[in-house]
Amino acid sequence: MFAKKRQTAKIVTSPAPIGGWNVKDPLPQMKPIDAVVLDNMFCLPSELMIRKGYTEWATGLNGVVETIFDYDAPTVSKKFAAVVSGTTAVNIYDITTQGAVGAPAITGLTSARFKHSHFSTSGGTFLHLVNGVDPLLIYNGTNVYSVSDVSVPYAITGVLTSKFIDVIQHKRRLWFVEKNSMNCWYLDTDAIAGVATKFDFGPIFTRGGSIVKIDTWTLDAGTGVDDYFMVFTTAGEVAVYRGTNPASAVSWSLTGIFYIGTPTNTAGSAAYTCKYGGDLLIINKDGIAQMSKSLMSSRVSTHLQMTEKIQPQLAQDTTDYATQFGWDILLYPPQNMLLVNIPISTTASYQYVMNTISGAWARWTDIPAKCWYFSDEQLYFGSTDKVYRMWDTQNDNGASIRASVLPAFQQFGTESQLKRWNMARVIYGYNANVGIGSKLSIDFDRNLQSITLPVLADIAPAIWGVSKWGDGSVWGGQIYTDRKWKSVSGLGYWGTLQVSIESKYADVRIFSIDYSFEHGAKF
Repeated sequence: MFAKKRQTAKIVTSPAPIGGWNVKDPLPQMKPIDAVVLDNMFCLPSELMIRKGYTEWATGLNGVVETIFDYDAPTVSKKFAAVVSGTTAVNIYDITTQGAVGAPAITGLTSARFKHSHFSTSGGTFLHLVNGVDPLLIYNGTNVYSVSDVSVPYAITGVLTSKFIDVIQHKRRLWFVEKNSMNCWYLDTDAIAGVATKFDFGPIFTRGGSIVKIDTWTLDAGTGVDDYFMVFTTAGEVAVYRGTNPASAVSWSLTGIFYIGTPTNTAGSAAYTCKYGGDLLIINKDGIAQMSKSLMSSRVSTHLQMTEKIQPQLAQDTTDYATQFGWDILLYPPQNMLLVNIPISTTASYQYVMNTISGAWARWTDIPAKCWYFSDEQLYFGSTDKVYRMWDTQNDNGASIRASVLPAFQQFGTESQLKRWNMARVIYGYNANVGIGSKLSIDFDRNLQSITLPVLADIAPAIWGVSKWGDGSVWGGQIYTDRKWKSVSGLGYWGTLQVSIESKYADVRIFSIDYSFEHGAKF
């Protein structure tokens, strides 16, 4: 009888990196559920999924789309895109209906970088649009009015409306920011036009600069929920006011002034904020500032920032690209998603995307977005000559999506012991043809390796009652699981498996990764 050979290989399982992209922690201290690289994936609480793609929504716009906005009244709902052609010609197009646009709805403008606000009164719903160059526009669902101090039927006196770079509604009043100043202007209660009154915030700020954004923040301060008026400056200060009537010292008071870091903005335009549940977010040089964290002195800590894991990279981006137009932050509630647009040039950008349930981040690439907008439960972005609908189909307007995952390096409990890896497998799900490949990375080699993926037949998933039997495609809808072992080769102390995915029609999920290795000598 021969003695049975003792098994020397060890098999371990690592979960998918659902903790998200991490550029903060040292590689030896990174949690197994984090990732060194996580491109074109979205983190679900229990698994990773390849991001969905985009399709054309509006075409024939003849220029770069710099703003998307909507008009939403009880009986009328429309979407618009502001487009700049060349350097000066600016038009606004109606993009309510999918397809090629017709003639511009508005022409003769100078800037396509608008801020807008809805305001409803007994006379209807009105949309106010400002860009810091052209006179304020008012749209009532039928007609557009250019507003000056002598225009009819609407006029605003006391200030040139072409100086306004931001507009919000706060407690039944419209407020405006005057460009390159410490002045805000407000109208009478329930007024859509009329006499504008100046409020000079200059004396309360000590760091100089100019006002770059105003917004409201809903806060429970212990006496009930209230809306606070927020004033942000280019120097990184924010003032918080409480009350309804800025002309009365009794019903209008300063709650506090705080320093949160310099907001990102393009000269002459407003900064970027986002309502986030009961919180208010703003992009600044330190990442994303949360008012609930930044303004509570007893709770101030960088470890409480939602961008903690990607903070070094985001801080670098806000330094390198702070003056690029296209910074944006918005919430996409149907998918529990918070998206930050990073404009890296006049024509290119990438996005940092967080799952609002788990707080896990990923990076999206290959999306030519100049601006973003959420409307009618759909996510849109503007690009050159077109507006696209995002998170729609599994491909980028017909092109495949390529995703890369580099999970955290692990030593599997034996840091001082050399290992020889020999097998690995990715346990993943799919519902159509997908190309997936992997390679082993050893001892903190973060460089993504070139992985040749199988060439897939360009066939969409079969649809019951439509597709023919034997057409070469898998049936779409149901998620199938694959778990094949593949040979790998590597000798080192720490290891991880780089995974590349290319998909045109498949919904792909990563559940876990298995490793097989043998122990060597201890050192």
